[in-house]
Amino acid sequence: VVIQAFDLHPHAKSDDTIRHEVRSERGIRIVTLLSFSLFAMVVGQLGRIPLLSAGAKEAPLLVNDVAVAIAVGAGLWLSLRNRNLQLDAVALVALGFAGVGGLSTLMALPRFGLSGFELMFSLAYLLRWGLYLGIYVVVINTLSPRDGRRLLRVFEDTVLAFACFGIFQSVFLPGFAQILFPDAALYTVWDPQGQRLVSTFLDPNLAGGLILVALLLSCARLASGDIVPLWRPALLATALVMTVSRSSMLAFVVGLVVIVFLVRRVTWRALAGSLLAMVVCLLAAPWLWRLADSFNKFSLDDPSLLTRFVSWSRALRVLTDHPIVGVGFNTYGFVQLRYGFTELTQSAFGLDGGLLFIGVMTGFVGMTFYGILLFLVLRACKQLWSRDRSSVVDGAIGLGVAAATV
Repeated sequence: VVIQAFDLHPHAKSDDTIRHEVRSERGIRIVTLLSFSLFAMVVGQLGRIPLLSAGAKEAPLLVNDVAVAIAVGAGLWLSLRNRNLQLDAVALVALGFAGVGGLSTLMALPRFGLSGFELMFSLAYLLRWGLYLGIYVVVINTLSPRDGRRLLRVFEDTVLAFACFGIFQSVFLPGFAQILFPDAALYTVWDPQGQRLVSTFLDPNLAGGLILVALLLSCARLASGDIVPLWRPALLATALVMTVSRSSMLAFVVGLVVIVFLVRRVTWRALAGSLLAMVVCLLAAPWLWRLADSFNKFSLDDPSLLTRFVSWSRALRVLTDHPIVGVGFNTYGFVQLRYGFTELTQSAFGLDGGLLFIGVMTGFVGMTFYGILLFLVLRACKQLWSRDRSSVVDGAIGLGVAAATV
């Protein structure tokens, strides 16, 4: 989202003009509301209000959702009032993807015999997806490059706070989800995670994914010669390791490879950061090995790994049966129930494997839209890190976002 605030959109105006347009009559700026919504992300699952539930799966309202809704609503209202609401190619393709998701969800009503409640439950998640897409639309219509940099700093500070609490939680509050929800059935609502870092997301893979983005941004800035306190990426790397999330760590390695291949030159700060990272890894290796081994992360008979293979095989069968537009947005749990695969557990509605899950939900049509969306984002990143007039910070941001996207 922030990448599009860095003067890449064709209708960008001067900072003074934009600052004048995005102020409400009382002087509240959209970037302030967006910053607050980022800070609210730290609350995570601690601020959940149950609204709908299907089996063990809930569609809660989060504090962050409320903050985002306020920011998006205010931004769209001001853009409409000033008659400058515009949609670029990324927004149009994303709307096309959402349209495919909505159409396939409606088609699931007769195909799988979904009830009205099940349809409403599924569309609630599509509505949330559209709400977060609204952030992008607000950013390209209201934020200046200066606002974009400010929002990025807020994001980095937010993830840093998230990681700090996660480290505290991992050390002093093992089994955090069970402490918060002692009556929740194990493996049905929340899996027991022991001393793995879950922070306020209560899920090590989701926590690792968020930490990963901020860490790759810091690594890209270091590699590009920007001034970054080394303790920040060191703390984020420590938090990432404490998630014991294989997918997050693999994604980090892939992101680093992208940065190494695309960075223009290697600075001494990048070398110092790499040395520090190796020292941290060596010091943490014995503890990490024991923790990972306690969860069978080095074994081929790891229940988590075997479950993923089973889930992938089921997903491929569903995709083969419904290849054009998929089975519908967030209907997968109900579809698996119809297939006789599983009960309505928390994990039944999801799938480890992003593109495969998108294919199951929206078919090859949806995957095409999503692929175009990724291409447009990566192209914008390339424009930012490769153009001569980009500052070191802006180029590093383009590089970091590209690494995180890949």
